[in-house]
Amino acid sequence: MSAPAVAVRPEASVWLAWKLMAHHGVRHLLVTENGRCIGVLDDRTLFAQWPLGPAALHNKPVSALMRRAVTCVPASSELRCAADVMMREGVDAVPVVDESGVTVGIVSYRDILGVFARCGAELIDPAQHP
Repeated sequence: MSAPAVAVRPEASVWLAWKLMAHHGVRHLLVTENGRCIGVLDDRTLFAQWPLGPAALHNKPVSALMRRAVTCVPASSELRCAADVMMREGVDAVPVVDESGVTVGIVSYRDILGVFARCGAELIDPAQHP
């Protein structure tokens, strides 16, 4: 899990979102209100807006682009729970929340690959997976 996750308010501009992603070196921003995740904005969605030019990016709110109806996982859950949500929903990042629903971080495909690279390589038998 990456914590704390980089977050932005829904009324923030797409330009600000891009600046935050670039500054923090992240591919996902959580969109939050009162500490609770209401959406996720990924870099691909944001970069698809780039041809519209700087003025449009300054005027368009993040809420116009964010992925809504986001499934969150509890901080106490195992990594496989986040991976299951990602596979089932076809997303590459899942917000993590505490017991009261407040956003505490984010699990992305990079986090899962990192764990696999450190500990899971022996789980695959190359003879069985040509």
